[in-house]
Amino acid sequence: MLLQVSDLAIRSRSGGVRILDGVDLQLGAGEVLGLVGESGCGKSMTCYAIADLLPAGLVRAGGSVRFDGVDMGSLDEPARRRLRGGRIAMIFQDPTSHLNPVHRVGTYLEGALKRHRGLSGTDARMEAIRLLERVGISDAKRRMNAYPHEFSGGMNQRLMIAHALACEPDLLIADEPTTALDVTTQAQILDLIETVRAETGMAILIVSHDLGVIARLADRAAVMHCGRIVETAPVEALFDRPAHPYTSALIGCMPTVDPDDCDPPRPIRGSVPSLADLPGGCHFHPRCDRRMPACGLARPPLAALADGQSSACFNPVPTW
Repeated sequence: MLLQVSDLAIRSRSGGVRILDGVDLQLGAGEVLGLVGESGCGKSMTCYAIADLLPAGLVRAGGSVRFDGVDMGSLDEPARRRLRGGRIAMIFQDPTSHLNPVHRVGTYLEGALKRHRGLSGTDARMEAIRLLERVGISDAKRRMNAYPHEFSGGMNQRLMIAHALACEPDLLIADEPTTALDVTTQAQILDLIETVRAETGMAILIVSHDLGVIARLADRAAVMHCGRIVETAPVEALFDRPAHPYTSALIGCMPTVDPDDCDPPRPIRGSVPSLADLPGGCHFHPRCDRRMPACGLARPPLAALADGQSSACFNPVPTW
């Protein structure tokens, strides 16, 4: 198993708020895992924890992240940096805000090539130009001298993908890679990610609140709610027969192009609870149509179902 996240917990440094609470994830070499859920459920924070990029004020309260059999918590900081840049790469949902505005595009790419592949001078410049061309940026030689503010949002996202590919990673973490892009550019970025995966065979952890993106790219999906994984399944099974009521509700929010299904999307009632004031038991039970008295008293464990599917629910949706 390339990536194994076990019982991962992240809390505020003061200890008052748990951001992640017992997250378990597995990702094999060459596999694409989709992480989906409403905004604020902990998807991005899971990515930051895996990449060892937790924001100031948050600390790991428990659990482990193992990459290729090695516990990342056991490594010193220089070793984690080499791993994070060399074998684990990440692209962010707001690329422009994660690029240094005073560095030219060429400097940004050549720096990564020097740190992680030992390239310098003409070799680094030629490889950086090749990477820009690979991600579909035209006139790459001239664009090497541009600054990030001279690129559109879609071009900056392509630049971040080029930066990620510079070190030939085994794992790419893509955190909402199409957020804030227009529909045409979104499709181009997804096409690019599919092409990169086919060419390199890298594993991808892709985060999205858009189930359509997950259905298109992922082999398996994990559904997150209030800092916990509530369902995992192969993508086909997740959409055909969701087991957790929250997953079923998310799918019900999606519009359909099926001419035989004219029902409008069904919004989930209520709102995502604050992490500082979570309801007891299953955190979804106040919004759930299948709740039972036990749901408010105890937290259901993530239990295995059939065909690689698992769900954390006392009263799951029938999947037969």
